[in-house]
Amino acid sequence: MTATIFRTFTFSIVLIFGLVVVTALLPSDYRAQTTQRITTDDLQTVKTYLNARHWQGLLAPQADLQLTFLTNASQVGGYGELQHPWGLAEVTVLSLSQQHVTIQLRFNAEHVAHIELLLKSQADVLALQLSARGENHTPLVGGLYARFAAYYTEQQLKLMMNQLISQLKLHTQGAV
Repeated sequence: MTATIFRTFTFSIVLIFGLVVVTALLPSDYRAQTTQRITTDDLQTVKTYLNARHWQGLLAPQADLQLTFLTNASQVGGYGELQHPWGLAEVTVLSLSQQHVTIQLRFNAEHVAHIELLLKSQADVLALQLSARGENHTPLVGGLYARFAAYYTEQQLKLMMNQLISQLKLHTQGAV
């Protein structure tokens, strides 16, 4: 009886140790992206979203996400805050051009993500791409959290893209 308990206890310790090691070895970075083709007629409307101040419109379906810019969001270095159910994130405009905008989200000192809206011309259509790459620096479980963040970020990007396409359709119909 004592030997069985000892074996069970030893197996449990080895299993827990193995899970901790595997979790610690998971990569702590992630990537996600979504792309949609639109007509060149929508170019001017899409360009308004190159100003990160307008991104709150892309987050509109989610009342628990509030994006507020404290400085000019249409310039590199523009700074703001994203109120998220998991906490407050710092938002900074990292790069900006006629074809793209890149912002950085920073939750605490442990999680950093770069989100980019990119316009690519392809003949008579535009490829509109939202992409994210991030890294989590949480000790031991950072890789596990990064896997969750990859899934969550991909869903958020799809939701933002759907909202952007809906805004374009409403603008085309004259409803906006």
